[in-house]
Amino acid sequence: MEVSKLNRFLALFIDGIIGSILYYLGVFLYGATGLSLLVTIGGLVYLAYLLLRDALFGGQSIGKKVMKYKAVKEDGTSLDGDFMSSLIRNITLLIPLVDAILVLIDKPRLGDTIAKTKVVNV
Repeated sequence: MEVSKLNRFLALFIDGIIGSILYYLGVFLYGATGLSLLVTIGGLVYLAYLLLRDALFGGQSIGKKVMKYKAVKEDGTSLDGDFMSSLIRNITLLIPLVDAILVLIDKPRLGDTIAKTKVVNV
């Protein structure tokens, strides 16, 4: 069964919130300590989560767990611990318009095509 566009958007939104919390934790700690390096670290942790999230937590990001789907390799194997596939799959999110258009016209995301992955319901 195909994962709905709404579920994919909501999972991405949830993951964005999680990443933002990580970033703003660095901002908060900067305000408490005055160490500007903490803002940079928060930003790097945010970026790392967004790029590597499909290799964490049993192969599902937090948003995907909540929405009950996951990204897998084309042969159906898990991305759990496969940080390179997760990175390749998610790097295209840095150019969001391309992936958004592909999803809206019912095509696989560019990241899925390049990384040879797909999304499935669990």
